Amino acid sequence: MKNYIHITLLFFILSSTVFGQAPNWSVNENKFQYTMSFEGFLTVDGKTLTSPSDKLAAFVDGECRGIASPIYVASEKKYMVYLTVFSNTDNEVVSFKIYDAANNAVKNVEKTKIFENNKHYGDLFQSYSFASPSLKTESEIINFDFKDLKTSKTITGSQITMYVSKGVNVSALNAVFELSPGAKLFIGTANKISGSNNIDFTNPVQFQVLSEDQSVIKQWTVTVKLGSATFYKKDAVCYAGGVIKVLYDENNVQADLAKNGVKVASQSIQNGQAVFDNLEVGKYTVSIGSTNKEIVINQKQ
Repeated sequence: MKNYIHITLLFFILSSTVFGQAPNWSVNENKFQYTMSFEGFLTVDGKTLTSPSDKLAAFVDGECRGIASPIYVASEKKYMVYLTVFSNTDNEVVSFKIYDAANNAVKNVEKTKIFENNKHYGDLFQSYSFASPSLKTESEIINFDFKDLKTSKTITGSQITMYVSKGVNVSALNAVFELSPGAKLFIGTANKISGSNNIDFTNPVQFQVLSEDQSVIKQWTVTVKLGSATFYKKDAVCYAGGVIKVLYDENNVQADLAKNGVKVASQSIQNGQAVFDNLEVGKYTVSIGSTNKEIVINQKQ
């Protein structure tokens, strides 16, 4: 009998530890005449919550004003929470708490909202983030390139211009990119995965970068241009240094000159050419577009 009691007590203790007790949040909706709503998602310690036992609750001065749990939206292949917050007056400060059922933990959400009657936040694409800790808001393209293709590029604000050699089929390129931590890249609402895509760059492509917390969306344009380079050189003589001339069919493209692997000069193509003069004897590499050309400046007698 004693063993049975001990086993029962042990099971009760383990059950309390593993399964815990969900918070007793409730709201009397009939007390209130106004509502504010959210379409959002839940994350705790960087993990999206998906269990029906997980909960989100809204509070005003400690009083529960709304409760929701994640539901699966098959059309979007993700979990959402649809939260309605109740009030009788505008301008109340609404705070939020998350119950993480798997860890039997209640987490505070840092950001709050001011109650506004009939106000709605979030949608299926750009959902409202309820997170502990808060997610990141940056939405930058840090680097952009194409898989297995030599390129050069210029970045001006949110405009990226890629230069590739003539003859490249730009109608089916595999973009490789680095974004702000946690951010995602889209064409329209179609998510694109770095190194695993097939994008037509015949015309400029409009991308959207959505921040990790989905509060910031930034528009980026990537334009691909085809170019070809022709190189000429003049060796050094006793009274003058050598010269390298680059002819290129796109203006404002940067040409870089390196010696022994170290960049020594850069010029922008103007009127179809760039000229590097007064060069010492040695081996140089000129990089422009997707082309790298090795040129040796000799000493002529």
